[in-house]
Amino acid sequence: MRSPTVSLVALLIAMTPAHAWNATGHKMTAEIAFNQFSPERQQRITAVLRAHPRFEQDFAAAMPDGVAGGTAAEQAIWMIRRASIWPDLVPHVSETVRRRYHRGTWHYVNLPIYLTEQDAASLDGKLEHNMSLQFDPPLRQNLNVVQALQGNLAVWQDQSAADADKAVALCWILHLTGDLHQPLHTVALFSRGHFPAGDRGGNDIRIQRSPRPTNLHAVWDSLPNEFADLAPAASTLATLADDVVTIDSPAAWLQRHYELALEFAYTPGLKTELQVGLAKGAAAALTLNEAYRSRAGAIAKEQVIMAGYRIAALLEY
Repeated sequence: MRSPTVSLVALLIAMTPAHAWNATGHKMTAEIAFNQFSPERQQRITAVLRAHPRFEQDFAAAMPDGVAGGTAAEQAIWMIRRASIWPDLVPHVSETVRRRYHRGTWHYVNLPIYLTEQDAASLDGKLEHNMSLQFDPPLRQNLNVVQALQGNLAVWQDQSAADADKAVALCWILHLTGDLHQPLHTVALFSRGHFPAGDRGGNDIRIQRSPRPTNLHAVWDSLPNEFADLAPAASTLATLADDVVTIDSPAAWLQRHYELALEFAYTPGLKTELQVGLAKGAAAALTLNEAYRSRAGAIAKEQVIMAGYRIAALLEY
């Protein structure tokens, strides 16, 4: 792979605006990854994508005229970015496509964070949702993000797998690595009295934001829309310099991202404000101060960049 010291600022220039990490952020990670490969490797990945079973419908038909009439390099970048969001597109195509390709639980895993110490004492060890980090074939519904990423990596590495299967796996590898690096795709907040099944990674926590309220998960999803550039910070470069990526790495990344969510997403201040609101019977929309948003933005930027480099490393196998 190319050195992470190479400037990534130019990657933003051609990106179509979007409104969530599951679009903007995923496209960023995919392009960062693609730019690490040699021209020969890029051509191979592009060839695999052209074998996708829905290439004509979901890729070729959606390619803008300016890209379709452009260079092969422009088409390749558009395709890899499109591939990174394909798992989020298939639920909206048709019921037939949804049944064949949609895998809702693959996008997250709900490691527990507890609202209070009493909730932890009451619920810890008693939650029954899927938190396993072990993938056992075959790929199927109801896997979590770590299991699904491992399973799709196995398809990608299988020399006997057809390119059509590898193309679908590639889309999921691009997407799930990005999801895994969004801290609120790795956790849920649990409370015996208020969130006994979890808060769906912050989706159930209302946040005050102009012009209308949103939720905590959406706040974190939208952070890449605020990046001025993608130049890595010194801390990001140091992490990448020490990074050793294998098929077993996703489980290790999960623990780090859980810690990020615990410290910087579900902060003590946020949980206190949430408890006050819940005690009144219905939680009002919470406020996030500038310090919270600034720190969250810095974390999101580092996570997006690292996800891109890690995708490249995973696909080298």
